[in-house]
Amino acid sequence: MQELETTIDALTKRGEQLAIKRVAAQAAADKAIKARQHALLSADLNDRRTLDKVQSAALAASVELAAIDDAIAVLDRQKAEAKRELAAERDRVDRAAAADKLTNQVDAIKLALPQYLEHSRVLADALSGISDWHFESDQIAKFAQNTVAQIEVAANFALSELAAMPDAIRDGRQAIPGAALVSGIPPVELVVAPQIELDPVLRAANFTEIDRRDEARSIQIEVPRT
Repeated sequence: MQELETTIDALTKRGEQLAIKRVAAQAAADKAIKARQHALLSADLNDRRTLDKVQSAALAASVELAAIDDAIAVLDRQKAEAKRELAAERDRVDRAAAADKLTNQVDAIKLALPQYLEHSRVLADALSGISDWHFESDQIAKFAQNTVAQIEVAANFALSELAAMPDAIRDGRQAIPGAALVSGIPPVELVVAPQIELDPVLRAANFTEIDRRDEARSIQIEVPRT
């Protein structure tokens, strides 16, 4: 990436230099073309030497301007290609880092899951020893046993899916986890409530005006009983 960034910087500086050179070439071409036009309109048309001179000057200035434009176009293509390569390399590095991170996370889950299930079974067995006379312990034991069974089933599917994700991330077949969610969150615009100005008369009398327009109002209705 550093080499590509250096290449882009060099192309950018070269482009700036060509842009300055193009301004001068454009001015020279305009001047030479105007001189040729003036010669054709006002000079002696039989003076081939003068006409050939202004024609050659205009042609040379136009050729130089065209050459600079061609160089700028080639430079722009090279710069665009270098930027695409840089973006691809950055994406590759980001994907590799995300894949490695997910691999470590999956390995940590695989390591912790059997220990969690074993400890849950030990807890359920301990609670089952007193569940025949203690209702709450019986309920906890059943809950733990049911949870272990559900986690085992879900983990078989989840770990199989998670194990395949790092390669899919590296290959570009799957987005980097969290990247799409972060970029899709719209900005939150804070709404500031309008400030209520106190009536001048009340302000002079040291009264406090209370805005009750947004308060809920209730009306009690008496209905005769039948």
